Amino acid sequence: MGDWRTYTAKRNIRQLAWDAGRQTVWAVTGGGMFSYRDADQTFADFTASEGLQTTDVSAVAVDRDGTVWVGATDGFLHRYHPSTRTWEYVSDIFDKHEPQQGINRLKVLGDTLMILSDIGVSVFSIPRMEFGDTYKRFGTGSGALVGSATDLAIFNGMIWVSTRAGVASTPLSNPNPSAPDSWQVYTTAQGLPMNSVRRLETAFDTIFAATSAGLALLRGSAWATVDGTAGLNVLDLSSNRQPCADCTNLYLISDVGLLVYDGTSPARSVAGGFQSGPTAMAGNLLVGTLSGILFFDQNFTARLIVPPGPPSDKFVGLAVDRRGVVWSGTGTSNGSGFMSFDGVRWRAYTVQDDARLGSNNYYKVSIGSNDAKWVSSWGNGIALVDDAGNVKKVLNRANGMPPAVDPSFVVAAGAATDQAGVTWIADRTPPGDTAIVKFNPDSSLGYVRGLITRTPNVIVFTDVVIDLYGTKWFANYSRFEPFVAGRASGVYYYNENFSIPGTVNGWGRLLTSDGLTSDKASALAVDNDGNLWIGTDQGISIIFDPGDPKNHIAAYHPISDQLIQGIVVDPLNNKWVATRTGVFVFSPDGTSILGHYTVTGTGGKLLDDDVASISMDAASGTMYFGTEKGLSSLGTPALAPKPDFDKLSFSPNPYYLPASRSLVVDGLVQGSLLKILSIDGRLMREITTPGGRVGFWDGTDANGRLVQTGVYVVVAYSEAGSKVAAGKVAVVRR
Repeated sequence: MGDWRTYTAKRNIRQLAWDAGRQTVWAVTGGGMFSYRDADQTFADFTASEGLQTTDVSAVAVDRDGTVWVGATDGFLHRYHPSTRTWEYVSDIFDKHEPQQGINRLKVLGDTLMILSDIGVSVFSIPRMEFGDTYKRFGTGSGALVGSATDLAIFNGMIWVSTRAGVASTPLSNPNPSAPDSWQVYTTAQGLPMNSVRRLETAFDTIFAATSAGLALLRGSAWATVDGTAGLNVLDLSSNRQPCADCTNLYLISDVGLLVYDGTSPARSVAGGFQSGPTAMAGNLLVGTLSGILFFDQNFTARLIVPPGPPSDKFVGLAVDRRGVVWSGTGTSNGSGFMSFDGVRWRAYTVQDDARLGSNNYYKVSIGSNDAKWVSSWGNGIALVDDAGNVKKVLNRANGMPPAVDPSFVVAAGAATDQAGVTWIADRTPPGDTAIVKFNPDSSLGYVRGLITRTPNVIVFTDVVIDLYGTKWFANYSRFEPFVAGRASGVYYYNENFSIPGTVNGWGRLLTSDGLTSDKASALAVDNDGNLWIGTDQGISIIFDPGDPKNHIAAYHPISDQLIQGIVVDPLNNKWVATRTGVFVFSPDGTSILGHYTVTGTGGKLLDDDVASISMDAASGTMYFGTEKGLSSLGTPALAPKPDFDKLSFSPNPYYLPASRSLVVDGLVQGSLLKILSIDGRLMREITTPGGRVGFWDGTDANGRLVQTGVYVVVAYSEAGSKVAAGKVAVVRR
């Protein structure tokens, strides 16, 4: 297999850190980390495929050497060296497996890293890369604060720690901060507006605490709310932190924007009216928001910097068009429209930009003729996007799509195009006897009737595929239920031209009594041999002859306990099956499990074991896995083979041995065989390829020994031996 890539939304900023040496800001999000240098407007993106152990990162700090420290919600600590682009990992907190162990903030104090986590405050030596003490409890008795540390500050010879239950302090000279009784505790009883404190900052010879009910300052032994902040949801603070303007005053962000407090007058607004809510600060000139980073000039005029990447992490209905562009819906409720990715640029399609869409609840993409994209919505019909990526029309109740059980809704459930260019559109809960909508090549609509769809039970369609006989097959279950009360069971199928045994008016139905593993069919795929694979909530059924389905059906037992959410057939006829426990890969005949990809097994490169959708770019061999935490891709050798030999290419060439990866031979026809010959014609190795466009050679001869330096001839034969191609590759022994 090839390389993994992960794609996540990184617009929702959790924390920022400023690297003054590189003039770079680092941002952590629920989708990973990115850096941005404004001088040359360059981004660097970090997810699991770039070294993070998890993309759900929550804290970031830069030490005096320019090393970046990254904390995660699962307790994993990362150390990144930008100069060498290398990582180190510290798993001590992660390995504790506590119910709550997320890292909330990282503070660099000289050569010490203070780790504020749900467990408490941990002291970590940067030079030795090892933990010292961890302070878990502050105070004694019923008023003790336990864990949930959010920030730390040094003020007036004291260590101050904020938590979600209050603030605690102890002298810097305390020889044993691990002793709970050595800490003084402050809560609302001592004047804090709220017990949960997000942030601490020092200014004007005192210490401040940010809460969701206002900004507090310490006066003597008690706290008081700063004038002008009562009731404000204060999210972050900054004073004398770079980059800044008016550095000595205290700046704060809240839901209403950026405010300043000068130590005497009430806090006042400096900037507001942001397009999305602020979340974090780096100095007072950089403010993280829910949609990127605000860069302020010295007059506090802002411009928004949006990181590259998908507009949403919800990849719930994937498809890849013939140009290799990836398309996805984002959900049936609280969706973000639909989106596309051409390998360089992401594009969002929303109702805010195109009122014809009706809503942003688009959840499934199907590829039609002429590279059209049919995008199904939950309530507003189906959108037709042309090969250039432009929305041409939206079919809804006003122009021919029948309503769902709720008459104000039109829920499309996928589309499939037959060989005549007719697009068959599934209606989730078709009314009366109108079961299917047809979009004809001349753009007129037609309807298939003859199936009573709502009495005595409601028929539900959730997807449609067309087999080699032209039969339309309809799934009836998806991750987007609730179920319709009194729904009909089984898989329906329809053929208007071919008489299938047991059908009436062209319609037939398969039930568990016919051999289905379950009446809840959630995924359909036709393989390269014409067999129909039906995924259910209890595994897979295979129909070996869709022309007579009830007499040629069998259950596939190895994954009988899995809920199948998607099936893709690659050019080698392998089956890639998306489930809630990862992705399974089956051999062409289904008898062998070739692979099982999970979050753990891929080191987090598969972003979630609950794989909502799956699709493939057959031209490049890239498999895409959609989850509700982002998109993962995997390069595979299952590229669509060439119809005829043209020219063989080799990568890398020259090929240095020993090597960590095999030489790739590209340009093969289906089922090619390879022969490796020395320049004087001696046969060194004979290789059976995977069967697609590429084959591999590991640089060894028939006895498993690495070949010597020289030029080698690679000869490719078609399976029948009637087609031949050859090329040369240079091998260099190190």
